[in-house]
Amino acid sequence: MLFKDMIKNGQNISATIAVCKSNDEGVIKAIVKAIKHTKARFMLFDERPQDELIRSFNLTHEELNRIEIIQTLNEEHTVSQCVQAVADGKADLIMKGLISTSELLKEVLKDKYNLKTNYRMSHIAIFNIPEYHKMLTVSDVAMNIAPNIEQKIEITSNLVYSLKKIGIDSPKIGVLSAIENVNSKMQSSVDAKEVVSYLNQEKPDLEIEGPIAFDAAINKKASIIKKIDSKISGNVDGLIVPQIESGNILYKSLVYLSNADVASVIIGAKIPIILTSRSDSSQDKFHSICSALMLI
Repeated sequence: MLFKDMIKNGQNISATIAVCKSNDEGVIKAIVKAIKHTKARFMLFDERPQDELIRSFNLTHEELNRIEIIQTLNEEHTVSQCVQAVADGKADLIMKGLISTSELLKEVLKDKYNLKTNYRMSHIAIFNIPEYHKMLTVSDVAMNIAPNIEQKIEITSNLVYSLKKIGIDSPKIGVLSAIENVNSKMQSSVDAKEVVSYLNQEKPDLEIEGPIAFDAAINKKASIIKKIDSKISGNVDGLIVPQIESGNILYKSLVYLSNADVASVIIGAKIPIILTSRSDSSQDKFHSICSALMLI
């Protein structure tokens, strides 16, 4: 599965997306592109008038009919009304606009909306990297701060489920550390070994290895030079990072130094949540919309 294939597949799925704090040129630009290239409809929630910004993109009458504008009273009202739209079945997805992640997720997790499940919510970042031969996903770089072993197992299971959902039937997963051998002084290596041991028992058909360093995970030559016996080296589909700091650094390094395209989604709730960074490009926001459509 290539990144462009996943984006193309997502464009054929119909759904309504509730956008929280949508009155931003980058957000609207991504929505306009989605209107033109997907079957999605949008509900735009913001306390500021949005009509003029939307009209500036010269949408056709049919395209404008796929956008519903809801002007709210204030930011708190914006968030609550956006999440309520999903709870009421009026929308199938939530998209984060110019609002902090914590504010949006705090609202989503309120019992009154009934959007929680028995699964842990976690973030997946899906990359198209010019130097890598296929799509690469990384988790969790934006939600779970310092997951323990049990939480990393849940994050990994979420990632495997998502990869299968988007069409990768036998995903290859690497659980990252700075080394390939367990060292009691490096907790990430201990955790990685435990995660792999548990999932090898629970999912015997899953190809998962760890601890494994980033270079050995994505580059077969590196593992050969380091004399690492790996079946997934140079061909991984997904990587589990030790904690949010390393994941955040990896995410931004790939985007800003490797010119990677990225899509970002929160999974584990009853609906996917499109959770891009406020600094992400409109193109990456569009990619995230298409990716989330495949995860419904």
